[in-house]
This record gives sequence, structure tokens and C-alpha cells, in this order.
Amino acid sequence: MRQYHIFFLLFYFSSNLLSGQVTVEEERLQNIGESIGYYTDTSCNSQGDYKNFDFQKGESKVPLFEGSSCYWGKLELTNLSPEDKLVLEVYNPYIDELLLMYEVDGEEYSFRQGKNVPRSEWTYELPNLVFDINLPIGKTTTLYFKVTSQEQFNLPVNIGVKDQILNSNYFSLVFFGIYAGIMLVMFFYNLFLYFSVRDKSYLYYVIHTGFVLLTQTAFFGYGYLYLWSGSPSFNKISFVLFTCLVSLAGIRFFFEFLRVKRKAPSIYKAIRIIEVVYLVVILMELIGFRDLAYKILFPVQGIVALTIYAGSLKILKNGFTPARIFVLSWTVLLMGIIIFSLKDFGVLPYNYFTLHTIQVGSALEAILLSLALANRINTLKKEKEESQRKTVNALKENERIVKEQNVELEKRVKIRTMELQESNEELESTLSNLKETQSQLVDAEKMASLGQLTAGIAHEINNPINFVTSNVAPLRRDLSEIYEIVETYSAVNVENANETLEKAHALTVEYDFDFLKEEIDTLVSGISDGAIRTQEIVQGLKTFSRLDEDDVKLIDITEGLDSTLVILRSKTKDQVIIEKEYNEGFPMIECFPGKLNQVFMNILNNALYAVENKNYADGEKPTLTLKTVRVNNEVNIHLMDNGIGMDENTKKKLFEPFFTTKDVGEGTGLGMSIVFKIIETHQGKIQLNSELGKGSEFIITLPLRQPKDS
Repeated sequence: MRQYHIFFLLFYFSSNLLSGQVTVEEERLQNIGESIGYYTDTSCNSQGDYKNFDFQKGESKVPLFEGSSCYWGKLELTNLSPEDKLVLEVYNPYIDELLLMYEVDGEEYSFRQGKNVPRSEWTYELPNLVFDINLPIGKTTTLYFKVTSQEQFNLPVNIGVKDQILNSNYFSLVFFGIYAGIMLVMFFYNLFLYFSVRDKSYLYYVIHTGFVLLTQTAFFGYGYLYLWSGSPSFNKISFVLFTCLVSLAGIRFFFEFLRVKRKAPSIYKAIRIIEVVYLVVILMELIGFRDLAYKILFPVQGIVALTIYAGSLKILKNGFTPARIFVLSWTVLLMGIIIFSLKDFGVLPYNYFTLHTIQVGSALEAILLSLALANRINTLKKEKEESQRKTVNALKENERIVKEQNVELEKRVKIRTMELQESNEELESTLSNLKETQSQLVDAEKMASLGQLTAGIAHEINNPINFVTSNVAPLRRDLSEIYEIVETYSAVNVENANETLEKAHALTVEYDFDFLKEEIDTLVSGISDGAIRTQEIVQGLKTFSRLDEDDVKLIDITEGLDSTLVILRSKTKDQVIIEKEYNEGFPMIECFPGKLNQVFMNILNNALYAVENKNYADGEKPTLTLKTVRVNNEVNIHLMDNGIGMDENTKKKLFEPFFTTKDVGEGTGLGMSIVFKIIETHQGKIQLNSELGKGSEFIITLPLRQPKDS
């Protein structure tokens, strides 16, 4: 097989050999390679001048030629045999084309065969190139033939009578049939085993065996004869294509069967690179670079074969027993390759045995690898049984350890359970204390807010009440004088009319009756204003307190803001400007009114603290701005001041419990924490924007309607 010539290709034969003469005297097959004269035609365009070529005699029975040139042969043939028809056989079906020409008694004969020639033009349905030589007994003629091949090739030429040539070919056909039968048996048998055991090694073996058979079929010409006779173009590439594929499949089987990736990683990496080279060779063959692909393929084949053989020996040396039969199978195959190659170089005789050693070696390899797979299955079965035994022992040992650990674990669990129960009791006690402390702190905040609220209300109510009480005494005095004048007029009668009227008139002048009327009106108006003011404060307090705060109510949020401002009026007085920017048609919202008023109270109270502690420039006055905005199904409440503002650290900690920027005694630090919790209860959000020295803005976002579960 030509792809293995690389092992022994030390030289090639020169094409400048002397021509010779052959006489066929008896019915026996003759190899006439040494008697043929050869000429190398590098241009392949000199067909008309071939009789004038300088033919040189050959020195080898089976000459070896380089590809990419045309080679001419010349042979003087004399027929002294009992037959008047001889047959010329070229035992190489892989030649691209061989053109044979000769002349007998003035009649010219021309025949063409080869893998580029359609099978319909062949004289015989045989794998080799067989030509009839119509040479009568006792006649002599000169044979000329032209050989064309893009790849390197050898040229074994035989001549003899027809029956001998045909019998020889039929013997080869029978031998190949036996070989193909063995390979097909191995193929289908192991394919069946693959579907049974689902081991990838069987799959790669089956693919490898199939491609080995196809490669031999292509090389010996049986593929073109029986399988793809209608496709000369495929026949051109079939040998290189199948050679690459069989090598790739063999590499994969080598990897899988001997676990090369784990047992010989360096060899694995090297051969993976060579796999890419095979793909490149296939591509080159398909696109037309056949000669280059052929020249690359030979050394790659040698490298792969030696690497696989060395790798299998290394793995066997490491104690992996399945490698033993693998090494034996490759030894048999390599011996067949060596014998086959030596016959091409004339070291061994060119006969049926040396010609078919590749087939014998590959068949024995297939059989041995099949046995290796069976042995590997047995080995794996033993390993599995041993592994299962070890697993069972390990499980029993684990069971014993688990039982012992369970006993110890139960003891530890009991101890730990008791410790956890004690810890839980301590935690429950601590949690109860924390809840009580939290409740006390919240109550303290409420009491602090209530104290501020009470102080504000007392101050607010005190002003109108003082105004009322201060007007009562003058009003009583004025009324007594009015009553005295009225009583004097009521005492007038006929007897003392003049005297009484004069007295009443004198009292009217003395008390300045007109002034009394004006003063009384003024005092009554003042008392009325005080009462109305007190009524407003009480109404604002009622709105702010919302005794029904535990229920969700639909309210006007602006009323809550206004009532909070009424409560805080004692702090705002006339020194703080209150700006209201209420959105017209602002909707009613669902909320807990009392809790929401507490939010407004805490934020606005802090805002007043912020404006009270800022030194304003000329023309600037402390200002609180209240703004309401509706956004889709939510409302935004903006509470802004132009006070001292906050730095980043204060903003981060503002809603943390017990955090305060006020002096000791002025705040508990829970106000804004309670605000955050109330807003969270309303499914709302609170956002703070503040800049140190410029003021702060709180944006409260609340839904128009509270969820049902609230």
C-alpha cells in the first residue's frame, strides 16, 4: 500500500534507463519491468515524437516514479508462445491514465485505461489495467505506453497469455472477497456489540474497520469496479480521502481504547495537532492540490503510526493490560506494511504474498482489536465488580460509622437542645424587655410632642382669653354707668320730672354717653374676636388630634397641614413667613389622619427649629413652604424651609432611632424615626433634599387609596 512507502523510501529510480526486448516463449506470467525502456516527459506534450525519445533501460522489476510528470515506456515484444494473442497487465489500478500503442502488420492499435478513464472504455472488468496484444505467433512489435499520475506510483508490468492473466486476477478477486468478508464480519459483529454495550470504543472500532475496508477497496481498484464505477472524479480522490478518514478513526479508537488523554497526555496533545493536518490534506485533495496532499500524507502517516505504536508501548509499560493486544495488533499491521514496502524496492520478491500482506495485516489487526475489545470488556467487568465490592465494603463501613455518629449526635443534640431552650428563654425575656423599652421610648416621644403641643395651645388660647378677661372689667364699669343713667331716666314722673331729667342729663354729660357707647362696642367686639380666635384654635386642635386615627379615612390633606400650622402658630408668630402652594382640585386621599398629622407636626417642628437657628442676611426672612402636587395615582407633599440645612452625615442618619442634632433635653431622637415608620405604614415614600446653610425639603409620596390589607 503506497501510503506506507515513507518508511523505506530512501531513493527513487532514474527514468533514464536503456530499452530492452522481451520474448514470450511459453504459457507463463512474466514480470518485464527490467526489460522496458523509460523516458520522462516533464511537459507531457510530446506525444507525436514519442518514437524518437531517448529511452533508457530499466534496472528494477517494479520501478518507482514520482508524480506530476508523464512517463513513456518502450518494449520490443516477440510472440513465440502457442497463443496468437498476448495480454499486458499493469498491476496498479491507481494510475490516472495509461495509453498503450503498437502496430502489427501495418495496423495501429491504441488502448486507454486508468482511474480517470470511464469503466465503459476498459476491455476487461478487472481491477488492474489489462490490455490485449494482438500479436500473431512469430511476430515482433514495439509497444509504446504513456503513464500519467499526479501522485507517486510504482509500475509492476506483467505479460503472458490471456488465461494466465485472467486466472491471476480472479485469484486476487477471490482473495479480496475473503478479506472483505472478514472485515465485514468484524464490522457488523462489533456494531451489534456497540448497540448492546454503548461503549464508544466499539463505535470508533467499527468506523475504523469500515474505512480500512474502503481504503483497501479503493487502492486495489475494486471500488471503481463495483462501488463508484460511474464516478471517475470521486475515484481520483477516494484513496487519499479514505486514508485520511481511516487514520482519524484509528486515532479516535486509540484515544478511547487506551484512555490516552489520562495515561499519556503529551502523546494525546501531539496527535490532536496531527488530526488538523489530516483535515488540511483532505481539503487540499478536494480543491485539486493532489500531488501536494499526497506528499504531505506519506510522512504524516509514518509519524502517526510510530507515535501510536510508541504510545501504546508506553501505556502497556505503565501496567494497562488492554494495551497488550493493541500492541500485538499494531505489530502485525506494521509487519505487513514493512513486507509490502520492501517488495516495492526490490528487497523482497514481487509476488502474491508480498502484494497482499497489507490485507492480511489489516485483517489480523481487525481480529486482534476485536479480541482486545472483548478482553477490555472483561477487564472492565472485573474492575466494575471489584469497584462494587469495594463500594459495598465502604458502604458497610460508612453505615457502622454513621450509626456511631448518630448515637454521638443524638447526645450532642440533646445537650444543644437544652442550651437552645435556655438561650430562647433568655432571648424571649430580652425581646420582651426591648419591646417594653421601645414602647416607653415611643410614649416618651409622644409625651414630649404632647408637652410641646400643650405649651403651644396654652400660649395660643391665653392671648384671646387674656383679651376677653381684660375687656370684662371696663365693660362692667361702662355697663354700670349706663345702668345708672337708665335707672335715673326710669325714675322720672309728673311730680319730679324736671328735677329728674336734669339729673339724668347731668349723668349723661358726666359719663360721656357717646363715648360709653363706642367703648362698649369696642369691648364687645374684642371679646367676640377673642371667642372666635379661641374657637378656631379648638377647631384646629380637633382636626389635628383626629380621635378616629386608628381607621383609614378619606380626608383632605390640606386640612391636616392647616391644622398643624394652627397648633404651631405660637412658634411661627409673625416672624416666619408661611407660603402655601396647594394644587387646585387636590383629591381626597385614604390615610390614618391622626398619624399623618403627627408626621406633619414632627417635620414642621424641625423646620421651625432649623429657621430659628439660622442667621439670615439682610432682606432674607425665615420661610416655610407647603406644596401639594398630584402625580397619577399618588400625591406628593413638599415641606420646605430655608433654615440651616443638613450635611451628608446627618442626612444618612436622620431616620435612625435616637439620632438628633438638638441639644440635650431638646429632643429624644425618635421623631423622624416615627415619621419614617408612619409613611411606611401608608405604603408611601419619603425623600430628603438638603444643603447645608440653604435649607431642607421633605417630599412625602402617598397613594390615593390604601391597599385593602392595610
